[in-house]
Amino acid sequence: MSSEQQKNDQFKDLNNRSNLIHFSDTYQPQDSKGINLYFLVPQLSLKRIWWTLSASVLIAFLGTWAYLKLTPKIYVARVSYEVIPLNPVNLQQRNDGGRIVDLEEEFLNQRAIRLFQKIEFLSFFLDRTGLSPLILTDLYDPSTDTYALPNDSLSPDEFAADSLIRDSEKPTFKFQTEKSSGLTLLTVHFRDPDLAVSLANDGLRWANDYLLSQEIIDLQLQLDSLEQSLVQLGTEQSVEMNSAETKTSFSISHIVLANLQQRLIDRQIELDVLEKTQPSAASITYMKAEIGGLAAKLAELNKQGSSQSIEDDRESEEISKLRIQFAQTQARLQSLQSGQQTFIRIIDRAIPPENPSKPNVRLILALSLVIGLFGGVFLVFLVDFVRKTRQRLSVNP
Repeated sequence: MSSEQQKNDQFKDLNNRSNLIHFSDTYQPQDSKGINLYFLVPQLSLKRIWWTLSASVLIAFLGTWAYLKLTPKIYVARVSYEVIPLNPVNLQQRNDGGRIVDLEEEFLNQRAIRLFQKIEFLSFFLDRTGLSPLILTDLYDPSTDTYALPNDSLSPDEFAADSLIRDSEKPTFKFQTEKSSGLTLLTVHFRDPDLAVSLANDGLRWANDYLLSQEIIDLQLQLDSLEQSLVQLGTEQSVEMNSAETKTSFSISHIVLANLQQRLIDRQIELDVLEKTQPSAASITYMKAEIGGLAAKLAELNKQGSSQSIEDDRESEEISKLRIQFAQTQARLQSLQSGQQTFIRIIDRAIPPENPSKPNVRLILALSLVIGLFGGVFLVFLVDFVRKTRQRLSVNP
């Protein structure tokens, strides 16, 4: 036996005698069945209570179907128009959308848009067109021609108008500007296709008439104010008479001034001759006093004539401005009253839509499927958790 083998035998005897813990020479990995079983628990739960997942998906689909069926059908009618201001000012600026717009057109368009946000105009429009019974079909009794309104403080037309603008999240009237043409587009959302078209087309027509009537009233008030101003400065006849009298007085004043000036010159010549020929004459003092009086009178008349001329020029200039403004306002009023001027011109009239505006059904169904699956998985784990909890409580009471 070699020395190396003897050393190994001694080392083995030492290990056998000692109290050291013995470990196996090779590493034995743990069985993976426990891990696989851990991951199989959800699968077993899903297979065991598959009806919970199916019921969740079915409930989600039924809820979506009920939502799509019970949601009222909405029809969309669109009409494009342009505004024509009465007094173009040719002032332009860039709006929020980056498009250059005329200020007068933009102001008039905003006035038209604000009309569809006011109960006063909408009730006026519904009253003229007789659309209130069609809008309030649930509250209107045609046999007695009465309305069962929940609010007695509003008339039927006002209540119908309020119902159109009550929901700010889903408005009936929407306005937007087309970037390509610059025209304004009115979109009407309503449950009846014919009413949607009538609200779009007739609404703009009555908005034009409403704006025209307001403008006529404003122009009439301006004419009354201008007429009162002209009366204060003198009516046309009195102005003509005053101008004639002024011309006459000016002609007389020129004659008087010329005579006084000639008389003053003659007196000065006579005084010079008298002072040379008869320096001690008593009439020299009288002639000097007369010459001084003539000079003072001539200066006074010249001063009055200049001040009167300035005042008359100023007054005639103010009257001329008022007359020009009066004539322009009167021409605008006659243009509006004759029907030659329109504020809103419809470009493309709305036509009755054939199909209602539907939501994205595919997207809603996909979302309901996802929600149903997640809800079903949650219910599966919840039911499985409750079942296991009951089992543990039954084993260990």
